[in-house]
Amino acid sequence: MEHPFQTDPTRQSQTASNAGRRILLPLIVVFAGVSSYFLLFRSPGRNAGDSSQLAFGPQEQAYAPNIHLGNFKMQEASNFLNQDIKILQGDILNAGNQQVFAINATIVFRDWNDKIGLQETRPLLPPSPEGLKPAQTVHFELSFDHVPRSWNYQMPTVAINGLKLSENKK
Repeated sequence: MEHPFQTDPTRQSQTASNAGRRILLPLIVVFAGVSSYFLLFRSPGRNAGDSSQLAFGPQEQAYAPNIHLGNFKMQEASNFLNQDIKILQGDILNAGNQQVFAINATIVFRDWNDKIGLQETRPLLPPSPEGLKPAQTVHFELSFDHVPRSWNYQMPTVAINGLKLSENKK
């Protein structure tokens, strides 16, 4: 006599297979979303050993006073995760006689005690074949999504720490 609650063995394997698919699909979607966030929206320049470091030897240090930074402006915005983002804008003027192909700078946000709250190295002028010609001005815009709440709301300091003066140099 057959038990009325006995399940069909072929049907049981199909149910287990469907349950595995129901679990696997959301895991794949979550993994893809997290991976996309880190690849697309992670702020550049956070790694101190970043390969985007530019030379700042004697030649670059001697030329750095010819790079004038100004017209700074701060804005606030929210990203798609409803996080506050600080946006630093400014202009770069090449007042020297050489073409500059890339510029990195250290940006420092200070807290209410005048201590460093956030310090990051970022490209103000990303490497490009056109670069910044003598007497030319370009605009830059950097966004920061991890400015500490203790920031004193003063303009951050921006100091050049890397230049690329010729195309064949690092």
